[in-house]
Amino acid sequence: MQNLVMKHVDVFTTNPFGGNPAGVVTEADSLSSEMMLAIAGEMNLSETTFVTLPSTDEALFRIRFFTPSEEVSLSGHAIIASCYALIEDGRIPLEDGMTKAILETKAGLIQLDIHFRRGATAASANGGAVLAISGAAGGVLEKIMLHQAVKAHRPSNITAQEVAKILGFDVAEIQRTGLPLEIISTGFEQLMIPVLHKETIRDMNPDLIKLGLINRTYGIHTNHVFAVDTYSADCVAYMRHFAPVLGMWEDPASGTAAAGLVSYLLRHGVVTSGNMIIEQGKEIDNLARILVETADSEDPTAAMRIGGLAVTSITRRIGIENGALVVS
Repeated sequence: MQNLVMKHVDVFTTNPFGGNPAGVVTEADSLSSEMMLAIAGEMNLSETTFVTLPSTDEALFRIRFFTPSEEVSLSGHAIIASCYALIEDGRIPLEDGMTKAILETKAGLIQLDIHFRRGATAASANGGAVLAISGAAGGVLEKIMLHQAVKAHRPSNITAQEVAKILGFDVAEIQRTGLPLEIISTGFEQLMIPVLHKETIRDMNPDLIKLGLINRTYGIHTNHVFAVDTYSADCVAYMRHFAPVLGMWEDPASGTAAAGLVSYLLRHGVVTSGNMIIEQGKEIDNLARILVETADSEDPTAAMRIGGLAVTSITRRIGIENGALVVS
């Protein structure tokens, strides 16, 4: 029997089973594409990643991404999960300070910046996470940041009345923000929906069937409902994220959408800082925290870095015998 290890890694959090989960198989060179898809289907997470040797000397590893039904080119939270799992296993050597890790994907070479303080302890963590590294000295992982581009923006053809009706609240909650509905391109077409009160977002129950239909009509992939009214004083916005067109009813934490939102907030003068935290989710006691850093806070289209922390919640054994999966 062939034995593999799969990690359940939660991203944008240090709380097990919080944030946004991904499965990671860190030694997948022997697996066929069909077996990867079968494992992703068995795990039934939004994405499961498979780490193999790269095809280029520029990259440390190659990462493949599978939903339960198909292979996709890239997933932001899942590549951060893969990076974290490899760090935890001691397979990415870390410098004291920042380490650049280049990973190969179907979308091209992706750079992640790993911020780590070797030998630091819990007493000096200061918001980071104490990390024990297999086969090497541990320390404090401060953040893993993924480079993300915001490509374009345009006004939305969908009216505030249409959106409010589908989301299930009064249109005044949108209109009183004084902010426009807008579509941001980050690789996905993302509809930004400003809302006045965080409680309106927390308590809403959108009609996701109708939302998916109107998204298809207007060429929108995801819907980002946000308020600058936040639960945590150090955050600039609270949000929930829905993507019925992509087969995802609600995404618990979306880094690409957070980058799009920061671009939107900078362009409309809502914030001026280039480094900020976005909180996301419905479970108020366990919200995801997404870090967004801009290269130039005066240029909303400048390159951004998105990321945060992660934690391994479960480690599972996967056996493959006679072409069949055995999961424990």
